[in-house]
Amino acid sequence: MDKWEEQIRLKANPQLPVSVEHRMNETLRSLPKKKTYPRFYYSAAAIFIVGFLLFGISFMSPTLAETMRSVPVIGSIFKMVGDIGTEKGEEEGLTTLLGQQVEVNGQVITFTESLYDGSQIHIGYLIESYTQVDHKQSTDFLSDLWLTIDGKGVSYGMGGRGEELKNGDYAGVISIKIREELPENFTLGIKSKKEKSLDVELPIKKQGTNQAFLVNELLETQDLTIQVDKVTFFPTSTEIAMRQIMDEKTYNNNKYEWMDYQVIDDQGRVLQPLSGGGSGGLSKGKFVQTLKQYFEPLENIPKSLTIKPYLWDVTEEKAEEVRTKWEGKQLVLPQGEIGETSVLDIKSEDGIVTLTVETTGDNGYFQSNSIWIEDTNGNAYYSENAPKRVEGTTNQYLIQCEANLAVEDIKVVTYKQKAPNYLEELEVTIEFEG
Repeated sequence: MDKWEEQIRLKANPQLPVSVEHRMNETLRSLPKKKTYPRFYYSAAAIFIVGFLLFGISFMSPTLAETMRSVPVIGSIFKMVGDIGTEKGEEEGLTTLLGQQVEVNGQVITFTESLYDGSQIHIGYLIESYTQVDHKQSTDFLSDLWLTIDGKGVSYGMGGRGEELKNGDYAGVISIKIREELPENFTLGIKSKKEKSLDVELPIKKQGTNQAFLVNELLETQDLTIQVDKVTFFPTSTEIAMRQIMDEKTYNNNKYEWMDYQVIDDQGRVLQPLSGGGSGGLSKGKFVQTLKQYFEPLENIPKSLTIKPYLWDVTEEKAEEVRTKWEGKQLVLPQGEIGETSVLDIKSEDGIVTLTVETTGDNGYFQSNSIWIEDTNGNAYYSENAPKRVEGTTNQYLIQCEANLAVEDIKVVTYKQKAPNYLEELEVTIEFEG
């Protein structure tokens, strides 16, 4: 079991060569910048892997109101630094105010709000004067923690994202997936295994409705079986529960180590992946991996979803970059085997450069997620958020980069990619009754 669990853990936080990092790009080009976007969570029945949070002795501060006022947009941590799902949950009023504070080595952290709609638990937090103290990277906060639900230990996975604010504070969102069934209301307990005094309890309330569809779709090849069990539409995500089954030999040769899934709705829109992970082990000579994959939420239940498993090409090679100066009219960026992206328009306002692009190819989301800009000196500016689909379109996206540049000084940059190796024999279209 140890080897299997270690393999899943590595996929949760992969150390990738540059070319693979380019192609996968779920981490939004893992370069030094303000935000971090861990994509996978890890959950295994026998152990606990956690992260992205600091804790201290819990207390209610009399200056909480003043602290909350220090947030640039009150009550909107999810909207500020969350993904498309938590942003939607905040907009729909599904958040619950927490207002608890902890202190670690003189550093004050405020837990501002929670969001739980039946899928993942999201916690918003604010670290005050983050840049004024000796601190580690936020990804180092993911260690030796113990989570409980109403005082009982649970198996879970954890990930997060955050942004250092201009005033020196740090705003972040933690996302937690609990394997066990959860009640409508419960207390989330978090303790440090290193410091017994570090202890906090947060009340969590389920809000919003969801609709689940049992699928039980079985897809088989000679050495791999995929069982799609259920699709659930939550306010903050589209959850696909599935199992992957292979024999021990296939697992050991890592043939499907870099397998992922593209999901397309009935309108042809490629759904933005949010997170995913699972647990697995050996049973009767077979490795059975239980997964839950999360994609962007949908306003309405689609007539169908098409699930397309594919393999990434992980051979190490230098990615060929393509850069073109913006001349005020549409330009086409060739991206190799995966397709091409056209830049339709560029605007520069209030220190934000916004590109409107249209993709043609094998994976519109990743193609749009593979674009950045440069100034006349070759300085690069990357988007700190995932591309946002233009409303009413299937393959047009908005890309925003923080840069105070004149439009005429902008070069648009991308790189050439190999097309994903789609496993057509394992592709399936799931239809939903209205």
